[in-house]
Order: sequence, then C-alpha cells, then structure tokens
Amino acid sequence: MRRAESRRRFHRLVVAGAVLSVATAGAGVLFTPLLAVHQIVVRGAGTDAAAVRHAAGITAGAPMVFVDTGAAAAAIRHVPWVESAHVSREFPTTLTITVTPRVAVAWVSIGPGQVSVVDGHGVVLAHATSPPAGLPQLAGVSKVATLGGRITPTGPAAAADALSGALRARVTTVALGPDGLIAAVLGGPQLRFGDTTALTAKAEAAAAVLNALVHPATYLDVSVPAAPVAG
Repeated sequence: MRRAESRRRFHRLVVAGAVLSVATAGAGVLFTPLLAVHQIVVRGAGTDAAAVRHAAGITAGAPMVFVDTGAAAAAIRHVPWVESAHVSREFPTTLTITVTPRVAVAWVSIGPGQVSVVDGHGVVLAHATSPPAGLPQLAGVSKVATLGGRITPTGPAAAADALSGALRARVTTVALGPDGLIAAVLGGPQLRFGDTTALTAKAEAAAAVLNALVHPATYLDVSVPAAPVAG
C-alpha cells in the first residue's frame, strides 16, 4: 500500500511538473517578440494617421494577445473628426485600425475671424480662421460646443448634410426659422424645407426643380417633396 501511495504521489508530481512546464512555455510564447506589436496600420485617416495611432495608446512591443482592442477603438472615437473606429489583430505582429471620418458639411461663426466646422449631426470637427470653401454657413445657432460637442440646434446641419454636393456649393446659408428650415441659394430662390423629416427627399426635390426652373422664383417650398411649390 505504501508503494502504491508513493507511486501516486510521484505520478501527481510528474503531472504537476508537466502542467507547469506547459504553462511556462505558453507564457513565453505570449511574451515573445514573435507575437508582439511590430506594426500599426491605419486605414481611412489619410494624413491624420499619426493622430489616430496616438489616440489608440498602443505601444510597439506590446504582447498582441493582451492589446485591448475595444478600449483602443473607444479612445480613437474621442477624436472629434472620427465617426467610428475598429481595431483588429492581424497575427503575428500587426494591428489594423480602420476609421470612418466625419464629413464637414457647414460652418458656424464663433467670433471675428473664427469659425467652427461641423458635420451633419452638428458635431464640431475643427476650428478655423476662415470659412471652408463650398460649404454653407449655419445661421441662428444658439450654442456652439467645443471640439467633439454638438451645436444647438442641429436641424440646420442635418439640412446641409442632405444637400447634394453641387447644390450645397450654391447654398450660402441654412437656418431654422419660425416656419422651419430655410436655405438661401446664391442667385436663386429661398429653399423652404419645413421640419427635419425626409430631408434627403426634400433636397433631391429642390435640386430637380432648381435645374428645371424656367422663370425666376422668390422661393421654392419642398416641405412636401412630392409636391414642390415655386413662387
């Protein structure tokens, strides 16, 4: 019986030693430079790739399996001009960051020689000393946020976002008036969108009617996009 017990103890020691050896070897593999971050590829950021890498907070040489890709993506989304971000592992040594940038659609005056550039959700993307070419101004904005925040109201930004590129370049101002959203067109009629519903359809109707106008008009009401009215 004592011999049997000794054999069992010896067997347990052998098993424990084998498990420890495997665990040690596994840990060595995880921390080896062969499975460390050697390259961080950024897609969708253009010339701002360095800012995205910095925001991710991932250092070269970090073990690939311990990189918190979710936390890195969340940190990147705090960059004002980033709409979405995804971080993925490409074993053995590459991390890929894919970002979708926000698109500037309008600007807001914040003081003499100072403007804020915003996207279609009213998010402030950047500050500048002059208005960006080809984008309309948003008038009647009651609150301009800091970088990454939203202006108030956001309706004019949504209307500017709905405009096609060619029409947006002709629109000088978008505002929220007592009767709804209105836009001033350079050399053309005032566009009346009404409320913030179906803005894409309204913008398409406005573009089609503007292209087909034979006689000058003072306004173009597309609050019901299926039945636009010029007057």
